Amino acid sequence: MEFNLPTPEDQNALPPAEVRFLDVHVEPWPDGKRVRVHITLTPFQARPNMLITITTPTEEEVCSASVIESMEDRFVFTMHLRGEPVDEYTLAAQILYDEIGMVDQRSLTFTAPVPNE
Repeated sequence: MEFNLPTPEDQNALPPAEVRFLDVHVEPWPDGKRVRVHITLTPFQARPNMLITITTPTEEEVCSASVIESMEDRFVFTMHLRGEPVDEYTLAAQILYDEIGMVDQRSLTFTAPVPNE
């Protein structure tokens, strides 16, 4: 497996305060119980932390993930939706650094298929 590891010597690598999301999108699985999350960041000089949460329209959290000191600027992962299915969800993603706090955030609303009983 090949890793795309940004290094401080990379001319495009940004300091922590300037790191941003380039892309955040969700692909719901047909079963309505899981989603594939795609995230792309700007190149970075220091490894960022991220917090990703998915909530219902009533702001009930159905899943969350923490990424600690990410080594990569692109990744895909699966999140499992807990509880009774609803028609619409909101994904909120934040880039965080211990020293300075949140530097970027994204929020998007998506629908997931309601599974057949």
